[in-house]
Amino acid sequence: MKEVDCIIVGGGLAGCCLALALHQKEKNILVYAEEANQSSAVAAGLFNPITGKMLTKTWQADLVFKTLHQFYADAEKLLQQKFFYPKPIYRPFLSIEEQNNWMAQSQEPKLAAFIKKMFLQSTHTQGVKDSFGGILLQQTGFVDTQIFMHACKQYFQQQNKWLNEKFKYDALQLANDSSIQYHTIKAQHIVFCEGTNSLQNPYFNWVPIKPLKGETLTIQTDFQTDFIINRGVYAVPLKQAQQFKIGATYDHRIESQSITEEAKREIQEKWEAIAELPYQVINQNWGIRPTSPDRKPIIGLHPQHKTMAILNGLGTKGVSLAPLAAVYLSDKMINQNDNSIYDAMNVSRYYSLYWKSL
Repeated sequence: MKEVDCIIVGGGLAGCCLALALHQKEKNILVYAEEANQSSAVAAGLFNPITGKMLTKTWQADLVFKTLHQFYADAEKLLQQKFFYPKPIYRPFLSIEEQNNWMAQSQEPKLAAFIKKMFLQSTHTQGVKDSFGGILLQQTGFVDTQIFMHACKQYFQQQNKWLNEKFKYDALQLANDSSIQYHTIKAQHIVFCEGTNSLQNPYFNWVPIKPLKGETLTIQTDFQTDFIINRGVYAVPLKQAQQFKIGATYDHRIESQSITEEAKREIQEKWEAIAELPYQVINQNWGIRPTSPDRKPIIGLHPQHKTMAILNGLGTKGVSLAPLAAVYLSDKMINQNDNSIYDAMNVSRYYSLYWKSL
């Protein structure tokens, strides 16, 4: 019988961040990660505190972005890989009215920390359509999620703490109120970080995870800039010279478990609205994001089995929210700390759905 502090089910962005958070607290973990289509591996890994058509500040942006910057910087040192790229984001204005609105909003103290510079006329950056200028945001950038997750996997595999195995729910035994047993593994906690696979989890299938399909394109173009452009579509530089990942689509219908021509056209139309350089599409990819009804992460303990927990619902802002969710859940598991931030993410807000499902 092998004993660990925590079993983590899922090796995507959520599972990797929780593994690192618990490892930092010197907890012994074991990750079960079946290879699958992960939205984290498809997405560009963008993090941006001001998003959406209404240009709203991300929930708890000050705390979220302070946490993620420290978390990924520390992870790079531990894993000895480069995957964290702080980089300004430039959002072109489409009209004088929008320019005026942003000039007014930029005076708000709550936004000041995230605004680097305002341009009232074109930056004259080759290929960018910005005749009305734009706004340059800071504390932004991207995480190369593929390298990040591969580095996590490699690091924990070397310590025999990562298994490429499908987790089998019927082999899980609830030994008592303080431990669980899975085959020959005994653990104080088990945390399910399964994304949309949680819908098949007999212990957490009542949690309202909503699948959201996203598609991206990889293009080749002679686009040279020191910032990430993001206006209805983002362009994140890849390691290969003159290659960018652009996207993404948001499809709740999920009529196809594959790439689609419809999504390709949508991304290209949005890209061509803000960029005027010739380009070539060299790849198209897709993934399913796990979203929550209120767009906040879902973390916390099972309503009856306190040895079980969940980390899910990271949605379209997974790179931003995963570190905060992982840090707060790991602290809850170890120190039993509660606070308003944890409460806002707590799965307990959906406990009524569990009792109705019985």
